[in-house]
Amino acid sequence: MDFGVGGANRAMGQQQGAAPDVMSWYMEIPLISRLYLTGAFLATALCAVDVVSPFSLYFNWDLVFSHGQVWRLITR
Repeated sequence: MDFGVGGANRAMGQQQGAAPDVMSWYMEIPLISRLYLTGAFLATALCAVDVVSPFSLYFNWDLVFSHGQVWRLITR
């Protein structure tokens, strides 16, 4: 009896490995949703490893109008 992942995948008729399945699932997502998902993932990952501060990403009306940070209107 084979309890390995490869044996279970072959028994159920699935492909070996998860990478082709994940990539095909990702490419089936509509373009706008795929861009949003990718952006959310990248923003979360960059904040998690302290490359970007979460405080530089949040929307703040005072920073937009008082300090001229107009990019916050586009990236919210």
